[in-house]
Amino acid sequence: MNLRLTSSALALAAMTAPALADVTSEQVWQSWVDYYQSLGYTVTEGKRDKSGDTLTLSEVAIKGGTPDSQVSFAIPQVALSESGDGKVKTVFADTLTGVANGTDVDGESYEVPFSVAMPGNAIVTSGAPEDMTHEFDYPTIDFTLTTMKSGDKETPLPIKVGVADSTGTFHIVAGAPAKYDYAMKSGKITFSGDVTAEEADKVKFEGSIDGAETSGEMAVPGGAKIEEDMNAALKAGLAMNGVFKAGALVASFDFAGTDEADQPTSGAGKYDGKGFELSYALSQDGMSYQAGSDAGSFELTSSDLAFPINYAIESGSFDMQLPVMQSEEAQPFKFAYSLTGLTLGDAIWNLFDAQGQLPRDPASLDLDVTGTMKVVKDLFDQAPPAEDAADTATDQPADGAADQATEAPAEEGADPTAPAGDAEGMAEFEAEPSPMEPVEVNINQFALNALGAKVNAEGALKAPESGDMTTPVGEIHATYEGVNALVDKLGAMGLIPEDQIMGVRMMMAMFAKPVAEGEDKLETKLEFKEDGSIFANGQQIK
Repeated sequence: MNLRLTSSALALAAMTAPALADVTSEQVWQSWVDYYQSLGYTVTEGKRDKSGDTLTLSEVAIKGGTPDSQVSFAIPQVALSESGDGKVKTVFADTLTGVANGTDVDGESYEVPFSVAMPGNAIVTSGAPEDMTHEFDYPTIDFTLTTMKSGDKETPLPIKVGVADSTGTFHIVAGAPAKYDYAMKSGKITFSGDVTAEEADKVKFEGSIDGAETSGEMAVPGGAKIEEDMNAALKAGLAMNGVFKAGALVASFDFAGTDEADQPTSGAGKYDGKGFELSYALSQDGMSYQAGSDAGSFELTSSDLAFPINYAIESGSFDMQLPVMQSEEAQPFKFAYSLTGLTLGDAIWNLFDAQGQLPRDPASLDLDVTGTMKVVKDLFDQAPPAEDAADTATDQPADGAADQATEAPAEEGADPTAPAGDAEGMAEFEAEPSPMEPVEVNINQFALNALGAKVNAEGALKAPESGDMTTPVGEIHATYEGVNALVDKLGAMGLIPEDQIMGVRMMMAMFAKPVAEGEDKLETKLEFKEDGSIFANGQQIK
């Protein structure tokens, strides 16, 4: 999750979709400037000219981001024409250019120039200065990369993305906070690239999406600096949500290069999906991310592999909901995951089941966990704790102390080649407390169906009155079907060594008991007591 990209993506979407306008061309331009400034961007114009009912802006520059990641756009011209009926038509130059630059994780600077071609673009705006609706029509949007500069090295980066028939509306209500809502759709989306990762490593790819739709809302409080302090913006009332739906996605790629032993390697792959949907929401009340995918399949062949890799699914979904603000009261959370109809290619199965003894029916997994947790620190608070800041100040060495410190002997067993600060940095990382403390965990569903066996579990655990979730209190109930038969098959195939079969069965007998005589059905009831003891089917195991 990179929330810096959220506002950057909105800014780009606005550039290629909803130019802001109003009943006069001057109000249009000012409203557009206000919108970008609300997202933390600056807007400058090189020249302004008003001729009749048309306001023309030339050499427009838009720039924003953080010290580590910035994006800038250069627009040769924006023409805003008043139609005489209270509406304004906005037209951008057919092509605009831009640059994305910043610093990567290794501390090296990068720069990626790009261009966006939008021939025939038009936006018609109606309404009042404080409440405007913008209807846009972009017959074609072509996004193109050519090169990437990293440090002092410049390499080709030919990547193209084309979007056809983009239409939609963008609605703005001025105020504190300013409110935006949008609904957009497009026709076919195509993409391709020919990327050289290293001197001898190349990847080519191409694909398409059969149309897409997106919609959402956003409230931006006055004075909020989203890119600089997301936490403060959320506390001031920043709120956003959105949905993105895509049609069938097909993609293919091939690669060639050298492996770690400098031997030539190559391969190819392809993906065929029926569609997917993504959604998100973020405010001081919490954040959520959901994703859902229809049927899809993937194939990969490589000179490094003796067989092809291929798998397919019927559907999949993901749902995460978390609180983001510190509170003494426990707040709800949710995590759910579902995978249905997972199948593997015969070449993968034959690695460990050449005789076909195991059932190869589609597998599935369903997980649904809810509960409550305490948030001990605002999730987006980037400021170090007060005591850490004080320690940093008081720990600065006096004159000459730094030199003495560097001459101190290394600790016994320390890696002399490791950077001096690595051990301390790792210790600080490991010591950083989690901002979230679970209080209650409800396993609403855990269902696994694979290899002819089924496992289902449910239960609830909570932290004791004077403790935490390391010693929970509650119960978990699980049932198993076909597990004994699976163990027999794995033993016969040699996947479980013969001398370990007895140990596996003893472990199963310790935690599970038969549900009915003569049936391959087992169950487990785990009880977690206040004193820290644990019982399995009435027998104490801790």
